[in-house]
Amino acid sequence: MANSKRFFWLLTAAASLFIAAMALAQSSAGFELRWWSWNASAARQSADHAVQDSVGQPLAGAAVSGSFRLESGFVAALAEPESTPTATPSPTPGAGADAFEADDACAEARAIPTTGAPQQRNFHRKGDVDWLRFTAQANKTYIIQVENIGPKADAVVFLYNACAEAPTAAENNAFGSSIAIELDATRNGDYYIQLRQFNSGFFGVDASYRVSVRVDQTPPSAPTNARCIAIDATTLAVQWRRSPERDVVRYRVNYANVGGTVSGSDDVLGGDATYYQLGGLAANDTYQLRVQALDFSNNESPLSGQVQCTVRMPDDATIPQVTLQQPSASSVFTTSASLTTVGGSAADAGGNLSRANVRNMTTGAEGWDYTLESASDAFRVADLGLALGDNVIRLRVFDTAGNVGERTLPVRRLGATAGAVIIVAGHNETFGLQTNIYNSTNCAYRIFRSAGFSPEDIYYLAPVAQDANSDGTLDTQPVTLNPAAVQQAINVWAKSRVGPGKPLFLYLMDYLMDYLMDHGLVNKFCVNGCAVGNSIAPEELDGWLRTLEGETGVDEVTVIYEGCVSGSFIQRGAPASSISKLGRVIITPTGFDNNAYASPQGAYFSDAFFSCVADSGNLKQYFDEARAAVQATGIKQTPFLDDNGDGVFNAGDGSVAQNRLITRFFSSVRPTIHSAAVQRNGVNGVLHATVSEGAEKVELVWAAIFPPSFQEPIGVTLNLNAPVVRLEPVSGQPGRYRVDYPNGFLEEGDYRIVFYAQDRLGLNATPVREGEASGGQVYLPLVAR
Repeated sequence: MANSKRFFWLLTAAASLFIAAMALAQSSAGFELRWWSWNASAARQSADHAVQDSVGQPLAGAAVSGSFRLESGFVAALAEPESTPTATPSPTPGAGADAFEADDACAEARAIPTTGAPQQRNFHRKGDVDWLRFTAQANKTYIIQVENIGPKADAVVFLYNACAEAPTAAENNAFGSSIAIELDATRNGDYYIQLRQFNSGFFGVDASYRVSVRVDQTPPSAPTNARCIAIDATTLAVQWRRSPERDVVRYRVNYANVGGTVSGSDDVLGGDATYYQLGGLAANDTYQLRVQALDFSNNESPLSGQVQCTVRMPDDATIPQVTLQQPSASSVFTTSASLTTVGGSAADAGGNLSRANVRNMTTGAEGWDYTLESASDAFRVADLGLALGDNVIRLRVFDTAGNVGERTLPVRRLGATAGAVIIVAGHNETFGLQTNIYNSTNCAYRIFRSAGFSPEDIYYLAPVAQDANSDGTLDTQPVTLNPAAVQQAINVWAKSRVGPGKPLFLYLMDYLMDYLMDHGLVNKFCVNGCAVGNSIAPEELDGWLRTLEGETGVDEVTVIYEGCVSGSFIQRGAPASSISKLGRVIITPTGFDNNAYASPQGAYFSDAFFSCVADSGNLKQYFDEARAAVQATGIKQTPFLDDNGDGVFNAGDGSVAQNRLITRFFSSVRPTIHSAAVQRNGVNGVLHATVSEGAEKVELVWAAIFPPSFQEPIGVTLNLNAPVVRLEPVSGQPGRYRVDYPNGFLEEGDYRIVFYAQDRLGLNATPVREGEASGGQVYLPLVAR
């Protein structure tokens, strides 16, 4: 299990329950009192304590004294799990419980020290949940570490600022058996940790794990490649390569002149800062400079290597040359996005490149890349803002002597796309799947924004506010999820945004895009769990869409439903219900009786489908490539597309989809896997891949490994139970990735191995096999013998 990502769908049957009043229970280590009160308030007294309770108390409560603790709440197991924890009492611990039970509710969270001392626990029964709390100090980073030590342990971690709030972070072990969450505490006080088993069907002493919390006292690594340059007769500049740690917040430039009469230090704010100008210096003085990094906890890195420069006017007069690579160097680059990435290469005969600047002369927005050096280097400035209409982008490359090479690029940004996007992140907070749901729906949000949809034309329904762009600003507000909320989005919110003949119909889709990402069942999309009243049937969704079509005349409706057996929303006959209709494009990642499997970060089908949008093709092309990417795993997942309304997927489908676009002018280019290889030596192996960046930096390279004995799971599940391994960058070899796979080839026979790569926007490269050329259309897995 150590190298596997496990997903599990817990099937439950919910029965309706009418409660006239409520059940109350009080307990402490020394006593336990339980009773039912159906029609009146009540008071209980003993020689040691008295408790007053009222019928209809809306929230469970807890009372504490010096000698005992009393807790009250609704009877456990009668209520549907909530997205935010309540203080319901835990069931009595059973056999095999760890020493920290009972800790199944936030109010029962057991304290854990922040010294790093581990606590060993287990999920002792089916559905066991463990709560912990720790006390933090403001302006300190805390590292929550979980290690799955039992063969059946597969913990999912949720972090809460307070019991009554939604989780602020979640993590699971997509790769390996260790999980870590880092918290940059901004206040003094308690924080809460909830741990759940990914697959609640595994429990007992074999589902054991270790958890620890420690204050970050590890200093960041020192900045590297420090160098200084003379800007003019009174100014020196210092450049360096940033420290890689996530929590670096500033750098300190230490300086002293060689004579020893002038010294000091200046702080440069920002973890990404790599350049600073030191002015007001005496001409011809020589300075020694060193740089160090400081993190959120104020830990100081070692000093960088010392560099020395003299304050004087530079002599070099060679002009750097600039080559533009992204956006494509056409006469006018056209995009529908509000942001673009500009990148290229620079060369300098003087061998002293320094930095690059990209500035939108129309808006004044600009960005810098301070990493350039030597005679040739690449530069990249991400997320440059664009105004509607024509923009003039100026590129300038500097060398250390202050010489500048320059060129301009006209960029035309089209107006916002007409139409509406609805994204529904099905609520499944009680399972580890929720992280994948948000990863997929956030990626969908980013894709539609980059394709030209404004935030006002995207309705994102999720129970927890999402920072989909990872820019530190929330893009959504939490929504109470239920079928009525989805119906309101379709029949009320979208009504004023869709219809025939929208102005930008030819540039982007003019439709209602209803992206449903959850793990559903036959004829059921689970909006907020699958209890009665929380799911949507095909006939309900079909009726809402028909109402919208009838009231607005919208003639382009596309529905993508990501979930197991989601093809049941298309298939007619048995059962008869379907959302298929002539002219609607309905896409599902699997059939009416097959699973749809999750990838380590999202879902195999959705990962590929939304990545294809970067190619500015049509919906049929997106579907075909996503289908091929799913088939590369060798499993029975069978994506469906229906656009002729007959309720089946066959050769007659695709003529409508191939004439529908999300965008003609996407603003990004996805990465490419150029090669993939496996070296075997007995039971051990090494996996290699060569990956080039598109418009964005590559964030993840990984491989799924299917041994000869692999058998697809039986029953409804998202978990393929196949190992996945993450390939790490090879130091000093840009674009090269590798991972050792010890004891990974224990079986005789053929292994099926598929390689993947993903950039920071969530765009995925086409999966490849060994020897496949970049841009190839063969989606066959690599077989290692």
